[in-house]
Amino acid sequence: MLQFIVQNFTNINAFITALAAIFTAIATFFLWRVTNLLAKETKRMVDAAEQPHVVVTLEPNMWAAFHFDICITNTGNSPAYNINVNFDPPLINADHRERSNHNIPFSNISVLKNGQSLTSNICEYEKIKDIKYNIKISWSKRPNSRIRDENEYVYDMASFDGISYLGARSPVTQIADQIKKIREDWRPISQGNKKINRIFSAKMIEMRNQD
Repeated sequence: MLQFIVQNFTNINAFITALAAIFTAIATFFLWRVTNLLAKETKRMVDAAEQPHVVVTLEPNMWAAFHFDICITNTGNSPAYNINVNFDPPLINADHRERSNHNIPFSNISVLKNGQSLTSNICEYEKIKDIKYNIKISWSKRPNSRIRDENEYVYDMASFDGISYLGARSPVTQIADQIKKIREDWRPISQGNKKINRIFSAKMIEMRNQD
């Protein structure tokens, strides 16, 4: 047996080397496959994390709850480009906007940064309270890309029926209301110099009579 091994040592060594090479190749192939899958998954996660996502809502106005605003927001983590917004049925404009020839805002937007919102008054709640809107929004991730993502959903305005608010809806609104009241209280005083003069004159006459 020993003599056989000695005589065929070269062949056995070559066989072992070839076998090791085969195992190494197999291990390398599986390692490449795992690495490739890991790279693809990492890229997918990065792409998902850097995804724009645009939503459009109709919300009560901060100053008057019976007026509604249209609000478009990019809630994603990267800018959205060439945004197109479509309402079915079409949105209704307020009378004062129609008189001023204002179009429905935000139908087309060039770019919306991540976290950015745009808001505009649209109309009174009475005009849209019974409407279910099918909202369709599309955008691209790159300025010149032809590939577009879409977001489509139903927005039922009846959800806001019966809503009311107590006091100011935000500290900014409350401060503005208080400033407005101060101005209203001060206006008669600032414009009522004659009344102040009459009071002052009456006091002077009273003091003179006492003397």
